[in-house]
Amino acid sequence: MAAQGRTLVFGGRGFVGSSICQELAKRGLGPVLSLGRSAPAAPSHDPAVQEVAGIDALDLETFKSLLPGARAIVISIGEPPWILDKERAMKSNGLTNINILKAAAEHKVPRIVLLNATMPNWGLIAGYREGKQAAEAEAINYFRSCGSSGVLVLKPGAVSGTRREGSVPVPLWLLLEPMRFVFQLLAAPCRALEGLLPGLLGGVLRPAVRVEELAAAAADAIAESEFTGLRTLGTDELVGYGSSRAASGGGKKA
Repeated sequence: MAAQGRTLVFGGRGFVGSSICQELAKRGLGPVLSLGRSAPAAPSHDPAVQEVAGIDALDLETFKSLLPGARAIVISIGEPPWILDKERAMKSNGLTNINILKAAAEHKVPRIVLLNATMPNWGLIAGYREGKQAAEAEAINYFRSCGSSGVLVLKPGAVSGTRREGSVPVPLWLLLEPMRFVFQLLAAPCRALEGLLPGLLGGVLRPAVRVEELAAAAADAIAESEFTGLRTLGTDELVGYGSSRAASGGGKKA
């Protein structure tokens, strides 16, 4: 059995974060705290998921009381790569994540799941990329300083599913699922093209990861009683991921 205690999901009302909350609740891995800045438009339908508002990842005072006794922390916060203000992008995708990881390290939280990204080396998204890289580096540092903990870094490219903008559903899968099929079918030539033009196409010609696959991978890592160390799952491991491919069987370990 996994360690007992609450799981804190930063960004728990977002596209990926909400799916992770639902997966944890479905598996009976509650209580799950869905953390966000503002109050939700509607309460969670699952009693195992508790909505907590007023949480600012850059302000330790808003969440430090939740850390003692936590079983796991999931970090699923940030802004999309098309935010071109470099300072803002680095803060939202890097400093927020780093602040949570540093706070978690003080309490030696047993499980950390960090949503990161596989991305190209484009100058246009430098702030996004550098923020994500800084967050991943801090996750590696967490593993080194809290050696008995398990740290999972998820690195999808595009994420397929239906996200919500307010009450409006946005079916990303309508575009991304056909692309996923094509990129899977043409995996070898796509990787060859990435190798020829790494600065332009590196990480671009990868199949989209389904949001359910990310949720399953995160829940597996939290549920697995013997998971320690650092594990990274990129698109190769995440596309087609299912709980039957328990997290102990895939990904790169340190």
